[in-house]
Amino acid sequence: MISKSHLISLSAVPGMGPRRIRALLIKYPELDDVATLSKSDIMQVKGISGELAANVKRINLDIGKRAVATTESMGARYFTYWDSEYPELLKIIYDAPVGIFVLGKIPQLPCIGIVGTRHPSAYGKKMVKLLTLDLIRAGFCIVSGFARGIDTWAHKTVHKYNGTTVAVLGNGLDICYPRENRKLQDILLEKGAFLSEFIPGTKPDAVNFPKRNRIISGLSKGVLVIEAGEKSGAIITALNALDQNREVFSLPGQTDSSKSIGTNRLIQQGARLVTNVDDILSEFQLQSPPKQVELLPELNCEEELVFQQLSQNPIHIDALCIQLKKDTHEVLSTLLMLELKNIVQQHPGKLFTKSI
Repeated sequence: MISKSHLISLSAVPGMGPRRIRALLIKYPELDDVATLSKSDIMQVKGISGELAANVKRINLDIGKRAVATTESMGARYFTYWDSEYPELLKIIYDAPVGIFVLGKIPQLPCIGIVGTRHPSAYGKKMVKLLTLDLIRAGFCIVSGFARGIDTWAHKTVHKYNGTTVAVLGNGLDICYPRENRKLQDILLEKGAFLSEFIPGTKPDAVNFPKRNRIISGLSKGVLVIEAGEKSGAIITALNALDQNREVFSLPGQTDSSKSIGTNRLIQQGARLVTNVDDILSEFQLQSPPKQVELLPELNCEEELVFQQLSQNPIHIDALCIQLKKDTHEVLSTLLMLELKNIVQQHPGKLFTKSI
């Protein structure tokens, strides 16, 4: 069988996608050195032209060697399509990667993908937290793309409530993108994994993300879309899910919001409309777990007073001060303490909500 380093180098050859590589290895099952194949040998494989065969003959085997060395130095692993550690659900999709780089441990739980806009509204942030929490309680591992916005909110909720997650990257495992998620990356490794089909050192170029999206859906029993524009990566993920015979769930939104055009259209086209977690669980013939009482940190009198004025709907600091009959400086000071206790969240424009 071809070595992992040769397989990685072969994946780096322009035009040699997963299907062509598998076809090559089916044609030559005893192959252990790509360099031993002649151009005519390679052209015997269906779908490989003379030009592509010439590219294969120019293969750079050092790429695979460096990738293996970097992967090992990070404490990560490279699983091939033929390894037992390769996720079974991902293996059955049409264009499954021939290998994946994994940092951390992929949880042995049913997975559900959560994706959405990079610029969520207060409504989107609220719903991704509520639905992610309920899905964690129902026993799901949350799969997302580690991008800004809905993805990050889903991953943060997983951490806050001690769930499990897989973050699928559109770049090499040795690159943190977006950079502001470095701390989040470190803490998520405690209860999950980072996964990429891209060689270490691969930058987060735009062309990589559609490829990443098919893995998010490929790992998952279903995909939940929370706020998405008309032409967004989240919609691509949902379409991949349909092609892969996965369930697609969509959160409805305001008809006059650009962030809801994609989700509302998915519902029109047959996606399952989601108002709460039961709409998802019923599709898998599961029951919603009993609600748990959220334990609040200890609050002093001032903190309790301010906290009780908040809800999941954003309120402006000026309106809050009017309700409390207190000056802005005093209320902001109390809100800061509540933020530090992770039970209040500030949004752009001096808007505040409960975060639990």
